[in-house]
Amino acid sequence: MPSSAVFYRSLDKAYPVAVGGQGVHLFTKDGEKILDGSSGAAVSSIGHNNQEVVDAIVAQARGLSFAHSSFFTSDPVEELATFLLEQSKGSDFSRVNFLCSGSEAVESALKLVRQYHIYNGQPERTKFIGRHHSYHGNTMGAMAIGFNPPRRQPFEAILSRAFHHVSRCFYDQDANGRSEQHFEDDLIAEYESKIQELGATTIAAVVVEPVVGATLGTVPATKTYLPRLKQLCEKHGVLLVFDEVMCGMARVGSYHAWQCLGGFPPDVQTIGKGLGGGYLPLSAILISTKVASVFEQNRCASALAVQKIIQRDDLVQNARRQGLLLEKMVVKALPAELKALGASMRGLGLFRSIDFGNSKTKFGGPLAAQVAEETFKNGATVYLCSGAVDAVMFAPPLIIANEELAELGDKFQRAVRTVLSRRVSAAAVKHKL
Repeated sequence: MPSSAVFYRSLDKAYPVAVGGQGVHLFTKDGEKILDGSSGAAVSSIGHNNQEVVDAIVAQARGLSFAHSSFFTSDPVEELATFLLEQSKGSDFSRVNFLCSGSEAVESALKLVRQYHIYNGQPERTKFIGRHHSYHGNTMGAMAIGFNPPRRQPFEAILSRAFHHVSRCFYDQDANGRSEQHFEDDLIAEYESKIQELGATTIAAVVVEPVVGATLGTVPATKTYLPRLKQLCEKHGVLLVFDEVMCGMARVGSYHAWQCLGGFPPDVQTIGKGLGGGYLPLSAILISTKVASVFEQNRCASALAVQKIIQRDDLVQNARRQGLLLEKMVVKALPAELKALGASMRGLGLFRSIDFGNSKTKFGGPLAAQVAEETFKNGATVYLCSGAVDAVMFAPPLIIANEELAELGDKFQRAVRTVLSRRVSAAAVKHKL
């Protein structure tokens, strides 16, 4: 790769040059066609180069490119905010605040929570509770409320001590023989204990991802975990914040993830990624009447086009339907030896992960990184999860068709077989030596 002035995520990796996209595929400068099996990082919800969205961007840029929110509003801003509230059935959301990134949305949500308690006459509420193996962004506050160990560790010494953490909700790995009800009981009791330890009147908010993304590999909350958590927060006057930057916007087969995980909305919610669908950077905070009433105060054209397409083309239902088909295809084709070692798929809608379970014990170490790399060589992307799990994530565009799912599944399975064959051969050579 020629010398580059870009400070890339990896300084020792040669990146192919993307030059175009169409539907669920991306195209490189070298003429390769890559099936976008992860939508980047669960971003490209309606696929690439959707002409309706492109036209909306061009029309808005021709009419008005920028008007500072300190002075003006605009029709796309107002219409998108109204649309998002209309889609939030079962919630008390009444206001929307637009930002540019998921990290910024989380950062601003934390500040919003703090201001709420000041204006509500409880300035002593300064502490936040997050969860282990959560990820909320790369800015300082977002990193502090999150707990992705490799990303957090270098900055631990300079993160605020106002942020505290309890156990993750990962039933498949952490149940240790407990029923789901017993497991939930213990997690809620841990929250209660942490609240009492810190002082109930000092807690500002609890922040969770309803479905944990790449840090754990699309792990949904258990059945009544979120409703019980909301009840606990209400009991102590603590705000509940859901971070749906990755799992929201129809990705899991409901418009908001919490709608299919008990149906209890938060006080504040962050969204992003699939909001703008990758066409322009956009995130938002959805704010309940309870919170907004205490305050009483251009990317929206493209995001509005994206969200209208999701509604018009019934992509919420498509995410549910195609997610089940993806699971059937991929799990059925998994080698029996991996299934015997606990390999399985989890997740909701088109937000799913293959976890290789204990396969590393037989095949000389974790498989996910090599499988992700080999899948890319085959012409498709899957998203490598964090080192906390041996897993890869599937999050293709919500528009993906049956034949494209089959293509994604085939390229993934060929990658799995290649990696296993390579590991078996290497073990045989080592045994001979």
